Amino acid sequence: MKIKSILLAIALAVAVAPAALADGFLGIDGEESTSIGIYVKDLATGEVLVDHNSQLALTPASVMKAVTSATALSINGADARFNTKVCMRGTKEGSILRGDIVVHGSADPTLESENFKANRGFGDSIAAALRRRGIKQITGTIVVRQTMKDPGPLLQWEVEDLAWPYGAGLFGFNYRDNTATVYPNTGKTSPEVPGLEVCVTKITEGSNNLVRGIDSNRLMVYTRNTADKKWALNTTVPDPAAMFTCELTKKLSAAGITVGKKAAAPGGQETTIYTHRSPRSAEILKSLMVRSDNLFAEGMLRSIEPAATRKAAIKRERELWASRGINTRYTIINDGSGLTRANRLSAHFLGDVLEWMAKSPLAATYASFFPKVGKEGTVRGFLAKTPLTGKIALKTGSVSSVQCYAGYKFDDGGKPSHVIVIMVNGFFCPRRQVREGAENLLLDLFAPAE
Repeated sequence: MKIKSILLAIALAVAVAPAALADGFLGIDGEESTSIGIYVKDLATGEVLVDHNSQLALTPASVMKAVTSATALSINGADARFNTKVCMRGTKEGSILRGDIVVHGSADPTLESENFKANRGFGDSIAAALRRRGIKQITGTIVVRQTMKDPGPLLQWEVEDLAWPYGAGLFGFNYRDNTATVYPNTGKTSPEVPGLEVCVTKITEGSNNLVRGIDSNRLMVYTRNTADKKWALNTTVPDPAAMFTCELTKKLSAAGITVGKKAAAPGGQETTIYTHRSPRSAEILKSLMVRSDNLFAEGMLRSIEPAATRKAAIKRERELWASRGINTRYTIINDGSGLTRANRLSAHFLGDVLEWMAKSPLAATYASFFPKVGKEGTVRGFLAKTPLTGKIALKTGSVSSVQCYAGYKFDDGGKPSHVIVIMVNGFFCPRRQVREGAENLLLDLFAPAE
């Protein structure tokens, strides 16, 4: 009898299953073998419109940045800045500084960044500060102090990512997005990257590839183009501080200031000659969310515990959300960018973070970080030319066989009205199908056909 009752219950459950779900939530090929978590909630009424496997822990990819941004904004506020201090150390005798120039790195990820051009001019400001003090010779050298613990790329990142600009690791001193332009067929770089060895290997098929291991000075370039000396690629650098000191030495020389090659004896009084201030925290967070910048994300994660390890920063992040009543027990967080495939978040966790921020005093600022569909960033083509264009803002996340979305729908007044989280892992269909399935789901929910 018990077996018959169970079978009857299963039959009834199948019979009343909504017809709309006959082809799955997203209608993609192989959906039955794909891990999908969806959570959509009306913030005004508290009604959950869609809850499909929302507790399933999945790889978030760059959607991780939505959590990082919420954490950094909550702890640091919108107006915090990184301050990089430049000092003279030693004794000034007329036009000679018998000592060093000491730069105190603050782990600012935006220093001389291509993405904040209006804030550039770090080296020029140092040269100007020395000229104002009549300095024409520095007997010592340029010393960059870095106090950040466990710098550089994460061990959990894929080695195939590390040489490409999106795989730049965070250091205690960062410069020019920690990247340089390399001309593989001459071995030259711009700016100069001291010690970088460029090795070119000719291939007969496939696309160009760059490989450089963690802490390695050897860049492997695999290409079919081994003749064009003007051909260039952007790549990450193993030591941003060395690149900076090389460039600053040349800049000072051009300004009539000579610099020695060996640091003076340590010690002596330091005199601050210039302090570089980064853009506001809110500006950095907006930039990293719209462009999905991994380096900026790692910098903002570490900013919440600047003197501690990455592990300590993540611990503080988890404690923050737990203190706000959000269950973090079944989350795995290794970085701030989501570049590692080892992170695990659930759609429900992401939805809870989004909801908390939408109801906080920081709601307007945080919501403004998300790029609007059909208009900005990585969702410029998503829901373009539909009734939802500009009415939804989403952070995307994508790596191999992973496609995720998290963000808000806005009401007519521009305030978040719904949280939206769609996470798809391990799909077998073309990525285009996943994108279209997510678009159709949102159109059915918020812009049903008349």
